[in-house]
Formats: sequence, C-alpha cells, structure tokens
Amino acid sequence: MIQDDYGNLVDATTAGTLRERLDAGDARMTRIEGDLSTNTQLTQQLATSTADMVEFFEAMKGALKVLNWIGKLARPLGAIATLAASLAGLWAVFKGVR
Repeated sequence: MIQDDYGNLVDATTAGTLRERLDAGDARMTRIEGDLSTNTQLTQQLATSTADMVEFFEAMKGALKVLNWIGKLARPLGAIATLAASLAGLWAVFKGVR
C-alpha cells in the first residue's frame, strides 16, 4: 500500500485510479507538447513566408514618403514653370508686335 501526503494509507483501488489519471494526464501532456511543437514550426514557416511581404510593404511606405516629398516640391516648381511660360509668351507677343 502507498501513503498520501498526509500519511494516510491509500487502498489499491484508489491507487489504481490515481495511476490511471496520472497516465492519462501524461498522455495528454505529450499530445499537447507535440501539438505545440507542430504549431511552433507552422508559425515559423508563416513568419519566413510573410517576411518578404512585410519587407515589400516597408519599402512601399518609404517610396510613398519620397513621392510625397516630390509632390511637395512639384507644387512650387509648377508655379515657377507657369510663370516662366507666361513670361516667355508675353515676351513673344511683345517681340512680334514690333
């Protein structure tokens, strides 16, 4: 016979039940560890397969910043080009009138 934590004797039927429960818990824990291992592998595969997409989106984010800067420069440059074209047209008109 075995004793519990308090020194009480445990009969054979209860001990058998305890062993069955412990064995069932051990089997369950083994399944959980296997599933966790599989899940970890799948998560790592997903991370490596999406790394290229994340890198692409980060690059696009940088490209959009650059395009935004170009757009901010284009507004005043457009106004300057319009002014230059207007002055050239005005010059051509005055030159043609003489």
